[in-house]
Amino acid sequence: MAAGLIADILQARGELDEALRILRKELLPAFERLGDVRLRAVTMGNIADILQARGELDEALRIRTQEELPVYERLDDVRSHAVTMGKIADILQARGELDEALRIRQEEELPVYKRLGNVRERAVTMGKIADILQARGEIDEALRIRREEQLPVYERLGDVRERAVTMGKIATMLSRMGDVDEAIRLLRDEVLPALISLGDAPEIVNSRAWLASYLLNRDPKRIVKKHANSSALRSRMLGG
Repeated sequence: MAAGLIADILQARGELDEALRILRKELLPAFERLGDVRLRAVTMGNIADILQARGELDEALRIRTQEELPVYERLDDVRSHAVTMGKIADILQARGELDEALRIRQEEELPVYKRLGNVRERAVTMGKIADILQARGEIDEALRIRREEQLPVYERLGDVRERAVTMGKIATMLSRMGDVDEAIRLLRDEVLPALISLGDAPEIVNSRAWLASYLLNRDPKRIVKKHANSSALRSRMLGG
């Protein structure tokens, strides 16, 4: 429906209030009149996405568990059920409930994506498992997952952006493990060239900031001296 497309565009542009109004006032009543339980559940999920983005986690969680999941269970829609469980895990993870979020990833999502042969969704979920393990300090296993479970998939799929993002996360872990030189190499030689080729400005800025911090931590005197020389040169050029 046109209203749904408009809501998607508004949501992508950050106009969440108007997107939410369209979903609640126009789409939901239409699907309820038609008796289309699946599209009603999908719309409720879109509402939960917006609420989650606004930090209204309790209501988003209620919608996921009470308005979406029961419908997908009745329809035997295993993929939509797994996706919704993943979004529930996102909420739990944001609230610091890491053990339950990890259980959902491992027991509710992964088996479904493996059974369906959805290698990309499986790799994304493995990455979220690595995020949880990293937050719990289990760096070695998180690093193994990123290197062995994610990167090969994104390389086979030719997904340049996800490969670069994963390499960036590997660089972060390596720096925390003390391997700053390899972290710098990954950012400089693997991550930044890929992001620049994609024109992904926010990620470029983020990666350059991390690279600068690693360089500063590795050789602070050299960075300070270089900055001082650059400042002196600018001063001379300006006649200062």
